[in-house]
Amino acid sequence: MSVSDSPPSSICMFALHHQSSSSQVDSGLYGQPMVFPKTPDGRSMEQMMGFVPYSSCLTPSSSEREDFSQFVLPPPASTLQPAGQKRGPSKDSVEYRQRRERNNIAVRKSRDKARHRIQMTHQRALQLQDENQRLQLHIQHLSHEVDSLRHYLSQRHLQAREQDTAGEDVC
Repeated sequence: MSVSDSPPSSICMFALHHQSSSSQVDSGLYGQPMVFPKTPDGRSMEQMMGFVPYSSCLTPSSSEREDFSQFVLPPPASTLQPAGQKRGPSKDSVEYRQRRERNNIAVRKSRDKARHRIQMTHQRALQLQDENQRLQLHIQHLSHEVDSLRHYLSQRHLQAREQDTAGEDVC
């Protein structure tokens, strides 16, 4: 199958507009005219190469048309409701009352769950505050212990130094 034999829809990627003059003029890159001379047999170069006018790409022939009716047709009248009527059961029906009751139960359950989650978060925050306070007290206790041990060691170091200097004087 040659390019010129293929149906127009398959080669519409690079379609050009035809003009009736002897040479084809179309605006090309940056608005410069493109000239397509005719061949000896009367066809233009784009026809020879299999290109078709852009307009023919927009309106396919009857043999190329695809069936899109399932996407275009409106829904059946039985599924449409009158303009004034709301969707769903009426407020007086048993089905409506059941739906409302189920919804109310679901809302209560959701709110109780949220309250419980907030309460658990609050309890955890209080626990962490207590633990933080205990740890701060523990840090203070350890800091005091470190300070007293440093003081004790420095006192021992001073005593050992005094003894060393006193022992040197005796010799």
